[in-house]
Amino acid sequence: MSQKQMIPVHVQYRHVHLSQADADVLFGAGKLTERFELGHQYQHVCDQTVTVTGENDISLEQVRVFGPTRDVTQIELSPTEAFALGIDAPVRVSGDNLRSGSCKLSGPNGEVNLKSGVIISARHLHLSDRDASTLGLSHHQIVTLAPVGHPEEKIEFVSVRIHPTFTLSFHLTYDEASEFWLETGDEVVIL
Repeated sequence: MSQKQMIPVHVQYRHVHLSQADADVLFGAGKLTERFELGHQYQHVCDQTVTVTGENDISLEQVRVFGPTRDVTQIELSPTEAFALGIDAPVRVSGDNLRSGSCKLSGPNGEVNLKSGVIISARHLHLSDRDASTLGLSHHQIVTLAPVGHPEEKIEFVSVRIHPTFTLSFHLTYDEASEFWLETGDEVVIL
């Protein structure tokens, strides 16, 4: 590959993916309402928020819900947030919730106590099948990135996530973005 593909950065903030059963407990029966679409087809930020309470009874209020609902509830926090809440949250690829952190979720209609589901999202590169083919990447491959113009600032152990609905973007937590002085809209390249 002679010319490097510029990849937009997306700084990921805390959020919750709910199962339909947990959404019904927290907000009552019905659909979550869409606030705006995310960069990936069929995914959106919802109007609804929850309170996440950790092991030490410290809470984060107004944690935004992402839709649509999933099979299993998952909460994604930064390392700083998990530590502040007293939650032992592992760094994981989204969807890998087994033996992850526990918390209580509170909504206007009820509460849900989760034995697992809290993770710190592993830094990852989202690609469509087409982008993956163009860049010669495969699902779950691990790559190294760098901010444009700063190849010495290597961002290692980036998991490749491929899905037909994904838009090309690099996702990392707010804590990691601070480490590399990155903001949403900056660009990185694959080394």
